[in-house]
Amino acid sequence: MQSRIFHVFLMCLLLTFSALGVSSCSTSTSGGQPFSQDVQDKLNSAVDAKMAEFGVPGVIVGVWVPGKGEWISCKGVGDIKTGTGPTIYDHVRIASITKTFTATVILQLADEKRLKLTDTLDMYDLGVTVPNREKITIRNLLNMTSGLFNFTSDVNFWPKFLADPTAVWTPKQLVDMSIAHGVVAPPGQSYDYNNTNYVLLGMIIEKLTGNTVGAEIKSRIIDKLGLQNTIFPTTAEMPVPFMHGYRPDIADTSGPAVIDMSVESPTPIFTAGCMISDLMDIKTWLQTLASGMLLSPEMHKEQLSFASPNTSSYGLGVMNFGGLLIGHSGEWPGYNNAAYTQAGGNGVTIIVFTNRYPSKIEGAVDQFTVEIIKVIADLFP
Repeated sequence: MQSRIFHVFLMCLLLTFSALGVSSCSTSTSGGQPFSQDVQDKLNSAVDAKMAEFGVPGVIVGVWVPGKGEWISCKGVGDIKTGTGPTIYDHVRIASITKTFTATVILQLADEKRLKLTDTLDMYDLGVTVPNREKITIRNLLNMTSGLFNFTSDVNFWPKFLADPTAVWTPKQLVDMSIAHGVVAPPGQSYDYNNTNYVLLGMIIEKLTGNTVGAEIKSRIIDKLGLQNTIFPTTAEMPVPFMHGYRPDIADTSGPAVIDMSVESPTPIFTAGCMISDLMDIKTWLQTLASGMLLSPEMHKEQLSFASPNTSSYGLGVMNFGGLLIGHSGEWPGYNNAAYTQAGGNGVTIIVFTNRYPSKIEGAVDQFTVEIIKVIADLFP
């Protein structure tokens, strides 16, 4: 009788852990060899400290060092209302990690001789009159040297978006918001991270292909790689399961993140940051991106040419993280994520999804990445 009671108790305990995301967020889930307990303890401490520092409700983290070990962890809460934890299967809004997909499609079109990186904007009828369009090249858009104004820096953008996060915007509306400010620099002379560039690239993809950019990303990348949990959304809803995203009161970005921003229209950020994915899909995508498998060797070399004016940290839709890793970070109300790996496609990979944005500093998620790198520094090839 006691044995049966213990068995029932054990089953209930396992079901409880499963509901909290414990059993579905472990290194064994991906079949890899875990790091030593000492390294795992240090990683746990590092992530816990950053969660406390930046008031992050929940995180999903994956760290892989080929031949040395891996660590997958889900911490905190993925849904404040229910108190349940995030899991490895949860979808998140990947924000500007989307730019790696957008840029790859553009480079594929270049491989297909349907465009050239030296093409100027005036060669494409996009329905918008962009200043300096006869000088701004596709390369300028890709490496953030167009000199255009970033539409998300417009003082009216965020109040309008936050007043109705599910409202539908058009790419033209976003570009027009930028155009109203004129130019901030001559093309090709100054690096300035800018979402307007990637909205224009999305418009070019649709103009050249006659398809929606979502359909092109799906057929060219998602379907080819078998990414089952990655989408270019067309509605505000999140696919289940998902880690809820939160923001604090916008007037106090250091306060607690309690306003649920999970349900948001993808249209106010479009090809600059609207995509949704999960941990293992992004790992697969990162390794593909780093290997150049979907591009010619020549175009992959262009993609990883970190030679923008004033910075060595941005290539063609790819970030260079301290000279160690490549990938991209992303932030959008409710989510702040980072996904990096070593060039070549089979090296150290670090992915951090957090369900808070904004925080008391910009790029809070990269602070998680820095601390993780410190822990595994001796394990780098």
